[in-house]
Amino acid sequence: MSARQPWATAETGLCVRRAISADRAALADFLAAMDKDGLYERHFAHGDAPNAALLGRLANAEGRNRVVLLGVGADATVIGHAEYVAEAGAAEFALMVAPAWRDCGLGKALLAALLAAATAAGQREMHGLIQSTNTRALMVARKHGFGIRSGEDRRTVIVSRPLAPWLAAGSSESEPGTTSDMLDPVHHDPDRTALHPCPVP
Repeated sequence: MSARQPWATAETGLCVRRAISADRAALADFLAAMDKDGLYERHFAHGDAPNAALLGRLANAEGRNRVVLLGVGADATVIGHAEYVAEAGAAEFALMVAPAWRDCGLGKALLAALLAAATAAGQREMHGLIQSTNTRALMVARKHGFGIRSGEDRRTVIVSRPLAPWLAAGSSESEPGTTSDMLDPVHHDPDRTALHPCPVP
């Protein structure tokens, strides 16, 4: 599938949808099939614990402050995962895509759906922590108007952007993705903090 083609069409049978508890087994299969580099880019850590924590969060996704979305193939297999967790209107997001489905627009579709869900839920901003070498994820974030600044060390960057109606309120001063759009402070969800910067064994 070419990156120039629309990701999801009626003919392909592909879709992005909300995850439900019954998706746990399919999501576990997706994680088992992920490559090590993809898992490390997502979790900032190795081992089974980050995957177990991700599966555990599925049951707590109530649709406002915790949202989980899946990219699903024509055969009903999970080919992409995205989530955000929010506190006081600040939503932290993360996503990953199966190796065979990268560079096909799925990551872009997942992030667009997360932004729409967060906006509909009344969140005021969205941010994410990304490894500085993860050029694919940074490109997707830039295309969605995220600004980028340095993280706690050279290995990470923080991407952030306001959501409507805060975006509309500030649009006269700057375009999405500029430094003035970056909202402080950025706090990571307690369930995910341990999954972020972790020394490589």
